[in-house]
Amino acid sequence: MLSFNEPGWFALFLMFPVLLWARFLWRKRGGRIVFPYRIWGGDGFRPPKTWLRIVVIFTDLLYWLGSAALIAALAGPEISVREEVYLSRGIDIMIVLDQSPSMGAKDFPPVNRFDTARNMIRRFIAGRSGDSIGLVSFGSDAVLRCPPTADYAWLSERIDELELRGLGDDTAIGMGLAVATLHLANSSAAEKIILLLTDGDDNAGEIRPEMAARLADDQKIRIYSIGIGSEGEVPIELTDPETGFVTRGTIVTNFDEDQLRSLADITGGGYWRASSPGALETVFQAVDALESVERRVTVRVSNRPVHRNLIILGFFLVAAAYLIRKLLLGETP
Repeated sequence: MLSFNEPGWFALFLMFPVLLWARFLWRKRGGRIVFPYRIWGGDGFRPPKTWLRIVVIFTDLLYWLGSAALIAALAGPEISVREEVYLSRGIDIMIVLDQSPSMGAKDFPPVNRFDTARNMIRRFIAGRSGDSIGLVSFGSDAVLRCPPTADYAWLSERIDELELRGLGDDTAIGMGLAVATLHLANSSAAEKIILLLTDGDDNAGEIRPEMAARLADDQKIRIYSIGIGSEGEVPIELTDPETGFVTRGTIVTNFDEDQLRSLADITGGGYWRASSPGALETVFQAVDALESVERRVTVRVSNRPVHRNLIILGFFLVAAAYLIRKLLLGETP
């Protein structure tokens, strides 16, 4: 927010109409005549209707704008930045997202399951404040995409980089949970949760989901598992990340709901099935409501003066007007 320490200097602008009238409209003001001889056309003291007249008008504009900038500088302008400072620790959240091929199923119009999940994650992140949020994705293997961070813009960029089949064609749920647990284990946050989104059965990786859930429970990490996808046969469209080749077909989703519910029960979390975009949004709203802690917040205001910039700008404009008239137009008294 822009503010001024000495706004009284703006009263000088009240003189502008008088000065403009005296400079351009008062024909009996007397005094010496400042005349740029190079633009004289021989028929009077007004420049002809050529580009020279435009230059004269332009230099007048530079002069008065420069003067206005100098007056604004006298008023002591400064930019105030208001920043919330959290005095207590928020929740540490690790999002574990399935990027296996089945997430390309198109039963979440107008896009597929994967893109819908990413959109909901972005909205979930935007609604949080003071929490550290990280991202793990998994296919045949699991990879940390972003450690827990409060830089939500950077986290959103990592979400945008994800591609279907980027980690193979299998579903390593246990590995995804294990990687997330590893990066939350040393957290000092009072509350730590894992948000798992998948539409498949665990069929890859060295760590089984139940073992990963027990490891999470040992670290006092709750798992909220979300099963994505509608029942029955649905269309699917996949693009090979290496060749760009597009494959279309149908798929039947039959993920193990009992296993996902068990992962949540082991850690004291929760399980939901989301068979539509609306249902998935409701799930995220439920998690958002469940996982909130009271935080102490203070507001810090910092002021950055900007008068130097206006002084430089004002002197530059006035000097430019003077030099153009002297050097280009050859103005002499």
